Amino acid sequence: MDLIVLLDTRTVAFVTGLAGFVMAATMLGLYAAGMRERALLHWAFAGLAYGLGHQGGHLMLNLATPWSVGVSLALANTLIALGHVFGLIGTQRYLGRRPWTLPLLAACALLFAVSVAWEPMHASLRMRVLVLSTFYLGVDAIAGAMLWRARAEGLTAYRRIVALVLLLEAAFLVVRLGYAAVTDTLTTSFVQDPFQILFYLLSMVFVFALALALALLMFRGKEVELQWLVMHDPLTGLFNRRSLEEHAAREIAHCRRHGVPLSAIVFDIDHFKRINDTRGHLAGDEVIRAVARRVAMELRASDIAFRLGGEEFLLLLPSTAANGAATLAERLRAGLASTPLEALGAPVTASFGVAELGPGETWNDALRRADQAMYRAKREGRDRVVVAAPAEPAPGAPVPADAPA
Repeated sequence: MDLIVLLDTRTVAFVTGLAGFVMAATMLGLYAAGMRERALLHWAFAGLAYGLGHQGGHLMLNLATPWSVGVSLALANTLIALGHVFGLIGTQRYLGRRPWTLPLLAACALLFAVSVAWEPMHASLRMRVLVLSTFYLGVDAIAGAMLWRARAEGLTAYRRIVALVLLLEAAFLVVRLGYAAVTDTLTTSFVQDPFQILFYLLSMVFVFALALALALLMFRGKEVELQWLVMHDPLTGLFNRRSLEEHAAREIAHCRRHGVPLSAIVFDIDHFKRINDTRGHLAGDEVIRAVARRVAMELRASDIAFRLGGEEFLLLLPSTAANGAATLAERLRAGLASTPLEALGAPVTASFGVAELGPGETWNDALRRADQAMYRAKREGRDRVVVAAPAEPAPGAPVPADAPA
């Protein structure tokens, strides 16, 4: 505590404001490096406002200015409030929510007006602490709670790290409010009270920690995005061919471990080359997206859809026998054939091949049978479903109990 007492106003203002400038530089650096996330700009402005509020406030109070001390204090505190506010706006942008920009900026304008016009706000440090800390507490707690509740695959833990920094800051603000309510020493500059100096130094730590946590969150977000692109088709959002073997191996293991069926549907949009040639590739892409949306509407949560490339799709259906898969394929076929697509003004048709994984059969053999069934559907006139004949049991494979004698 003796070390804290030795710190002067200039040192406290410099190190606390520096944290805000570091945060601003970090966020702008990430944006310039290619992370085109608008939240980064809001977080950068938050850091800049925070830094200017501390260092600019000290300069205004120690240099000759054409306005009063009360106005200098109001400007400095409003800038710090803007730092908290833009932290919340950036959080809302990041989470895809509509930001409360106008109400929050209006609250800052009101805070400035009250700070200038209301004598106790620039005459009493206690009053400033009570009013401003309450405002900061509310803003930080809301941002922290939003991030804590926002779940996303691969990102939840990182969002909660940022949320924890904000919530710890809010918790310390609660302590500061309690201290201001019971102590009699908050009458002049905060540098005469070691607890207040400690608060500003901890605020500096929180801002540094927040900048680091936000950077980690953004890097993790980019990593998750790249992982998604590796495993998914960017046009439709379905899984891609690269991810098929991994999913198939997992579902085959589950099928054999629990003794449940596993089926695959392979289908191909009929005359797709004609669509590209006559309507253009943009129309062709929209047709593929529309088919993918139709597929997603029909599948159960456990089913997995893939775009294998071009106009070819595959559906992996756990716990589904051939007859159930054929029913789903027929429903898809009828839905596509009866629903006009906006890009064409007419429906499209597709040819479907269905195969159920046989006892001891390899995935490649089952996929080959589904492909052959699909090509048979095309040879027989397209716009139909063909179910592959059951696989021949592999030598040594167990014979199903219901197999004919």
